[in-house]
Amino acid sequence: MSKQLAEIAYDLHSGLATSLIPEFDDLRLIGMAGTLAIHIKGLGEIEYEVMRKVSDHLMGIPSLALERVLRILEEVGFVKLVQNGKRISSVIPNIPVFDDVYLGIGQYAASECVLNEHEQATIHILGRLQNEPINKDALINSLGAEKSVIDRCLVVGKTSGIVSEHRARGRDILISPFYFSDNLDGLADAAVACGAGSIKSALDKVKSNQGWPLSVVRASGEIGGSKLTQTERVLVDKMAGEGIIRPPTIKFGVKSESFLFTPRPGATRLNASNREVYERAMALISAVRKGQLLADRFKIHSPVRILEVLRDKGFVGSNSEARHQYQNLVVLKVAYLKQTAQNMWQLCLNKTPENDAALNLAISLLRTGQLADMEVNNDARIALGKGEEYIQSLISASEIKKRQLQVADPQATYEFEQLLLKLS
Repeated sequence: MSKQLAEIAYDLHSGLATSLIPEFDDLRLIGMAGTLAIHIKGLGEIEYEVMRKVSDHLMGIPSLALERVLRILEEVGFVKLVQNGKRISSVIPNIPVFDDVYLGIGQYAASECVLNEHEQATIHILGRLQNEPINKDALINSLGAEKSVIDRCLVVGKTSGIVSEHRARGRDILISPFYFSDNLDGLADAAVACGAGSIKSALDKVKSNQGWPLSVVRASGEIGGSKLTQTERVLVDKMAGEGIIRPPTIKFGVKSESFLFTPRPGATRLNASNREVYERAMALISAVRKGQLLADRFKIHSPVRILEVLRDKGFVGSNSEARHQYQNLVVLKVAYLKQTAQNMWQLCLNKTPENDAALNLAISLLRTGQLADMEVNNDARIALGKGEEYIQSLISASEIKKRQLQVADPQATYEFEQLLLKLS
């Protein structure tokens, strides 16, 4: 249970980013501790001022909270703090095997933190929703907490993107992307069982072309050369917004591009550490799909070959676009850039067990279907360059959902409702 607490806190913080929610101070601190631990694992000594700026900008950890977060990690034994008097001058990471991050922080939280009623209710709600969708009335009755507390917890859950509420045939159904996003096989089986043929068909087309840009799908009505029906097009948008189809996003200036991925195939829910590996795999695929389908100048003809070379050699050939093409992989600690000549950069793999697993997974996902070598409508082509930022799939789904119109296609509405009712 303590490990689950840390995992839920991590995901809640990822979704809420820099939102200020006073009822969730302790839970957010636990989530920040997990986030920081994951990002600094394997690094050498880090100057405090550098960490303060980077954690605020890239991890949603306000500089005012950073010292408290570091004190938690120090207590757990994950960092050594170098101090001048009472001021922290640098941080030396000492993070153990990847999966133990959540166990260690969870044990600390269980023994040292007294969670308030909002935080306790949130842990209970998200723990239930990780297993299956739930009828809202049944959940309220099972908790025994004040309705105002539950309502507030659900608002926070919806804001973070890890809870979604739907009205289906007079019933209010609560779902979490966790339930869908870690089990493609179960979702596909459920879609068939409830007669949702378009959902199964849309999932199969995404599965065969992992990482396809959403703008290309919308402009062409196709995924990898496979035509989508109008109902399937509506469902792809809907499932992306709900996190059923994972949509990590790359932002560049005021524009952005989302990439479509099915849930990770398998029979069981991924733990938080494996979800992080999957997120890195999606970042790898997004980077090469961007070069394949949305390049302005130098097109990648075989995305899977690029990743195979990176895996087998530990680097890919240098070019003038690598610094911008792959900078998100540097931020995620998947790789680093080595300058080989003026304006020439080489992508080099950070050899860690997590990155090896992410790279192998990315290659496997790209091999699940034929790589279509198609020309993209110029209206869908975008210049992805300087100033990019990779936005993880959970937050991206929430952003897509905010921009969505209501599902207008009657068949799409019917099939999505049938899926929810069957699962609940």
